Amino acid sequence: MTTDIDIEIIRTCLLIFAVIGIFGNVNIICATWKNKTLQHKCGIMLAILACCDSLCLLNEFQSFLRMTLKLGGTTLKNCFWANSSYVFIEPLEVYMIFVLAVDRLIALNFVVYYRTVNRNKYILALVTPGILFGLAFLIVSMLLLNNLKVEPCILPNAMPENVSSFWNQYNLWGAIVTIVVYVYTYLVVYCCAFKNKTEKNIMIQKAILNTVIVGAAVFSISSVLSASLIAITSNMKNPPLDPDTVATYAVIPGLVSYSCNFYVYYWRSTDYRNAFIKQLCCGKVLTTQEAVVSTMSVSNTTFSKRATLL
Repeated sequence: MTTDIDIEIIRTCLLIFAVIGIFGNVNIICATWKNKTLQHKCGIMLAILACCDSLCLLNEFQSFLRMTLKLGGTTLKNCFWANSSYVFIEPLEVYMIFVLAVDRLIALNFVVYYRTVNRNKYILALVTPGILFGLAFLIVSMLLLNNLKVEPCILPNAMPENVSSFWNQYNLWGAIVTIVVYVYTYLVVYCCAFKNKTEKNIMIQKAILNTVIVGAAVFSISSVLSASLIAITSNMKNPPLDPDTVATYAVIPGLVSYSCNFYVYYWRSTDYRNAFIKQLCCGKVLTTQEAVVSTMSVSNTTFSKRATLL
């Protein structure tokens, strides 16, 4: 059984990650909206991922409210309807991490196609299967609802048992396949085809790959960890840990994944860092820096002219 200490730990994590995660994801969305340099194919999909992460965090915040108000167990039907948007959006979020890996693979192996294909059609083609996956989980869960008691009311318990088991496998194998695609892409870029190339587009795509792969690694590791723990304890006859407690704690790696992207992009990407600083400081910091650089440039030019005259 989940103890009061377990509930308090999870409740604290839910609140902290909701604040820092939604703050970061909103900044990603705003930066993409305001800056044309970030509105490339991968940038738009990163913004879509930020939307998915924000919705996941909002649904987890619902769990925080439920724990704070000390709302007890409920029926599967009620728990499902309380988490119905989560049942849809979480599989889409997992798929978006995978499709970003596919996007990097296409961008680095089919350069001409990637540069010429229509952005909106390309994004629609890649994102649509994820929407269908989310709808499938939602509809199948809806058809198999019953009034069995569930405790606690969290995402794994908001779906019928068979659907929840499949959802867990979907997360696990989705993370593994994502890792495989990224590893293959990384090896191709740095060990094979592009080792001696200096084409500007390849360099740009490499920079994007290096940024995205960090966030993907955090997601994949956390997803594999949480899904594996749930799968192992739920399939053991006499597990050493209570399956409900494990499922409850398994939310923490997911919270890390939903919250980390803003901080990864700030660390790894100059374009995103500048966009974040500009919007958080209302443009004052970068404007001041640009003015200093401009003044120094003018001073150097004037000095050079004087030296030439002398």
